[in-house]
Amino acid sequence: NISDQPGPHYVLVTKSALFTDNNTLQGVPSAVIVISDDAGNSETLTELLPGFYQTNTIQGVVGRNYRIQATVEGTTYESYSKMEPPVDIDSILVYYETGFDGKTESEAEIVVRDPAGIANYYRVVSYKRNQVSTGFNVQRDRLWDGKLRNFNVPDDDGLVTGDTLKVDLLSINERAFTYFDQFNDNQNNFGAPAAPANPDPVFTPATLGYFSAHSITSKTIIVP
Repeated sequence: NISDQPGPHYVLVTKSALFTDNNTLQGVPSAVIVISDDAGNSETLTELLPGFYQTNTIQGVVGRNYRIQATVEGTTYESYSKMEPPVDIDSILVYYETGFDGKTESEAEIVVRDPAGIANYYRVVSYKRNQVSTGFNVQRDRLWDGKLRNFNVPDDDGLVTGDTLKVDLLSINERAFTYFDQFNDNQNNFGAPAAPANPDPVFTPATLGYFSAHSITSKTIIVP
């Protein structure tokens, strides 16, 4: 990921595993990771831990095209991503519902006014009690271009009065959206007779993973 926020930004390189294996991933050391943009900036990332790399100087700028080249065990993988303009979060809504069992659960949404006449793709990330939401909560505006829209906030359950809730709205590009959307389809493919397929590759040559250059807007509230 590289964003328009202050760095550093990070790249994770791991070995893939079979669908039936456990979720313990092996970081790949000694890879050469280069991120560059169409303004002539380029940087080779620093390895902090085996398979975990960070930038030091390159910063994301809205409108620029970014390229990642990852040379891993003799093979160079390449991908591109354009950083789209940010879209503001209008407000955060928190409300509570009581189920038939009498248990009260919290729900949170953000309100976003989608820019008209532009194909927009979004990812929503939340933070509470020093924890970041999991998974890929993504949206596209194909059916509601230019309208006011509510997005569910991921991992919003268990909110209590006094909690600090921060929500990031990432403006991603279509390529990243398609990867995340297909990933979600696979994850939700419960009861299928076979293991899910990999999402369409965004790297050349094909490998599992994604590269996302995106802008971010944020809003924070204290839960009432």
